[in-house]
Amino acid sequence: MLTKLTKLLGLVFVFIAYSGNAQKYSVQGKVISDEQKALIYANVFLLKNSDSTLVKAVSSNEHGAFEFTHIEPGTYILKSSYVGYTDYAQPLVIANSIQDIQLVLTKNVQELEGVVVNQPTIERKSDRLVFNVENTSLSELSSYDILKQTPGVIVTNSSILVKNSSAEVYINDRPVYLTGSELNSLLTNYSGSNIKSVEVITNPSAKYDAEASTIINITTAKSISIGYKGSVEGRWTQAVFPKYSLGTSHYYKNDFVNAFLNYSYNPKKQYKHDNSYVNWFDGNTPNGQWESDFRKVTRSYAHQLSTILDFTLGEKSDISLSSNILHSPNKKLANDIRTNVYDANEQLASYFDTDSDLDNDRSNVSVTMDYELKIGEKGATMNLVSDYIYYKDAQNQFLETNYYAVDNTSTGTDSFDFYAEQKNDIYTQGLDFSIPSDASSFETGVKYSAIKSNSLVNYSGDVVPLNTVDDQFKYTENVYAGYAQFNKEWEKWSLSTGLRGEYTDVEANSIALGDINTQKYFELFPTSIITYVPSENHQYSMSYKRSLERPKYGSLNPYRYYYNEDQYIGGNPSLTRAIENKIALDYTYKGQFIFSLYYQHVNNNLSKLVFQENENQILYESYYNIDHEFQYSLDFTYYGYVNSWWYLYTYMSGFYLENEFVALESGGVREQNHTMGYLGQAYNQFSLAKDGTLNANMTLYYLSNFIQGSYHFKNQFYVDLGLTKSLWNKRATVSLNIADIFNTNQVWIRSQYLNQDNAYKSMAENRNITLGFKYKFGNFRLADNNRETKSEEQERLEEKPVM
Repeated sequence: MLTKLTKLLGLVFVFIAYSGNAQKYSVQGKVISDEQKALIYANVFLLKNSDSTLVKAVSSNEHGAFEFTHIEPGTYILKSSYVGYTDYAQPLVIANSIQDIQLVLTKNVQELEGVVVNQPTIERKSDRLVFNVENTSLSELSSYDILKQTPGVIVTNSSILVKNSSAEVYINDRPVYLTGSELNSLLTNYSGSNIKSVEVITNPSAKYDAEASTIINITTAKSISIGYKGSVEGRWTQAVFPKYSLGTSHYYKNDFVNAFLNYSYNPKKQYKHDNSYVNWFDGNTPNGQWESDFRKVTRSYAHQLSTILDFTLGEKSDISLSSNILHSPNKKLANDIRTNVYDANEQLASYFDTDSDLDNDRSNVSVTMDYELKIGEKGATMNLVSDYIYYKDAQNQFLETNYYAVDNTSTGTDSFDFYAEQKNDIYTQGLDFSIPSDASSFETGVKYSAIKSNSLVNYSGDVVPLNTVDDQFKYTENVYAGYAQFNKEWEKWSLSTGLRGEYTDVEANSIALGDINTQKYFELFPTSIITYVPSENHQYSMSYKRSLERPKYGSLNPYRYYYNEDQYIGGNPSLTRAIENKIALDYTYKGQFIFSLYYQHVNNNLSKLVFQENENQILYESYYNIDHEFQYSLDFTYYGYVNSWWYLYTYMSGFYLENEFVALESGGVREQNHTMGYLGQAYNQFSLAKDGTLNANMTLYYLSNFIQGSYHFKNQFYVDLGLTKSLWNKRATVSLNIADIFNTNQVWIRSQYLNQDNAYKSMAENRNITLGFKYKFGNFRLADNNRETKSEEQERLEEKPVM
């Protein structure tokens, strides 16, 4: 191993030495308009002709002049862009230094005629749909709200779904390692003004982790032009309680360093109101009902800091250091639950009140180093990526329940409290090689990840709930992975195929339960996409992918979150992996009409199930490996201009969902849950001013019958409205957004079969009004570019759901 490493380092130094001896040239020129006027701060890009990857980028000076230095000989593309003008590109062969190039940009006639300048746009690629939102009215929303507007994305019940299945959320091609309401918090606190695009990747290549069945990749922006720019912004939201957020972003680049910093502070007071019921049974005979009114007030003080430092070490090598910190101290939840107890004759028999206070501290820190070395003249690269992630979640909950007879006399009081803590350390190391050629490319790499999770829970109080014990839970996981990916293009055909192998070694130990989950397994994960383009207006593709899902660390953790002493959410340390196979057929007409036929099947799917133990009248919820889950769907997407001032995109999906699980509290029989359903989304943007400084938008969303685990959803619908105004030569932006204007995004979620019948209606602060303001300073016209990074693990850090 040491010998191989020595040889690899030797090759690296040879490449560096070779690059230092290559002849370098310069390119000088000027960017002007078709009226022969110099364009100041226009973006000028030098791209490789072979694959259009960025070599260098600069901005024109106050005279419209630009210059590239230390350029190696070869064939390139010279490209320029400027606000209000059509992009210009030309081929450029560099065999010596070049002077006096003129790049003539033509005014965008459509913009002058009143077409929306910065409308969200959609790009369809072989493995993904790209939703471009940079500098649009959606930029004034939070990242979480932008996800809700993304075609094909379902946000419901603290889950983010694509094609009716859970999606892994990435930021800059790197997983965020959070799910549930904690992911909601992170995305809500992250300003949409930092987002360039949202990529919905339905068939990730073998380069991605095997868990990445479907990915939502949020691509942020970074400065690529010489100079500095920054912004400050604030948002005020009125719902049941007012709340606000403050943020600032800063970009700086010179010839050596590219720096980005974003900080936001989001103090919030949130309100949630649920109604729920449980119909209890004696055998299969109804035996009374509980009806609960649940009210929760949450106070949180979240800080988020993101930083990126890119250093240019030479013409052939770069190193990037990045970090993301989410710190949420002193989060407090105050729950108040009134439960009425009815007998079998539907008469009120008694009631009880539960007061629950929960204090929570949570921190998530990720640090990444990415070293890139360019090899040879054809664009081959080597990437060495190291990640460290630290996650800590600590919560202390106190519950007190007072019981009353029908005449309001007290019949007793129970109370208990518990402390729960989870710490996770994740280390990853990856080495990737990319080798392009004229019509094909090859990628290969290896990766190692080590996960250590330690948790504990301690109970105390007058009356500790049944079947609860103090516990310490330790979980370790080591994953060894390797992959190869090949991409090839012909005249009308293209192929992308790959194979990934992963060996997993898992050990889980509980002091109370013993060694409960020791697993060692090796799995192969093929992926393939073949595309046929017979003409400019038609494109056909077929794709296949095999992937897996590992249980989230929080789902494995055996500690519980209580609503009252008879109702809780708990972890399941016996969970194992799920295996998924999916296939899709796609057709695109004129680049704007997209049809997709889709099939997916999952064995041992990880699903949330709720069970009522009728004998002791206990309701509990957890994740389980169910027998199977599958779906069929037919999807349609359209985007384009209805007329010069109205831009529209719409997404529609008709689907059939089915799953099967063991009914643990109904004699262990197998129960099937299935439905047919429909999802419809329509985003409209209207240009209300010819100069593009005033825009309005309206989103309509409808989701009919839907299932998750044992739950059934019915008919979700909402309408969002927004208005955005640019001021002071587009240096400032004011926005007004109204979410769920009719307050209709509320639905009963029910689990009903055999001797199980329970449901709840969640009524969060969905309807709200947000007023936002953003001011840009410095050289704010400097353009941003895609921020690319690579890593895989953090999405499995899951907090306990708090409803």
